[in-house]
Amino acid sequence: MLIFMAHIISIIQTKGGTGKTTTTMMLGFALSSLGDRVLVLDADKQRSASDWAAAVEKDMPFPTISTPTDRTLKTTVNRSNNDDYDFILIDTPPGSNSIVESASTCADLVLIPSGVSPLDMERTQATLDSFEGTETPIAVVLVNVDKREKLLTKAQASLTAHTRAALADTIIPTRSATRRVGYTIPNITTKPLQEWLDLAKELKEAF
Repeated sequence: MLIFMAHIISIIQTKGGTGKTTTTMMLGFALSSLGDRVLVLDADKQRSASDWAAAVEKDMPFPTISTPTDRTLKTTVNRSNNDDYDFILIDTPPGSNSIVESASTCADLVLIPSGVSPLDMERTQATLDSFEGTETPIAVVLVNVDKREKLLTKAQASLTAHTRAALADTIIPTRSATRRVGYTIPNITTKPLQEWLDLAKELKEAF
């Protein structure tokens, strides 16, 4: 019998408030809309992804499982990493700790959401530095971006020059449509949310 392994993407950033949960859930909705079978693992004790899923209950297009410890995360990944899912997305807590390490170790790709402010870039650099000596592929996606800002060009230049990580072509702009999606099921195919669908397609092509 053929067994097809899921693609595991861990969404990691040492800085809090960078949109890890939004990135995780929006990718889940986008991938689901493209026909992929998605599982979200909530490895953050704040349970933001789990609370989002609970708020809409049976209408969710994918399951969300709380895995707040190393043991539950590893067990759930091992149990789920078969032909039941095409993608497993892991939402992680801020900081550098054992569960973040476990999430990165089991991942096929670490995805780092980042803003473009000097503070955002500093924390993203710290996140990248924490992966020195590891082999897991890393990509950075710029989120909550005002494309008119000169900071965008500076951030792109800095990240493009970084040898450890790839920079996603897709940029997630700052839009009220994204700010309003929390605890709802967004219509991911509408124009204001198009970039999330573009990001999902870009990630699928990467695999």
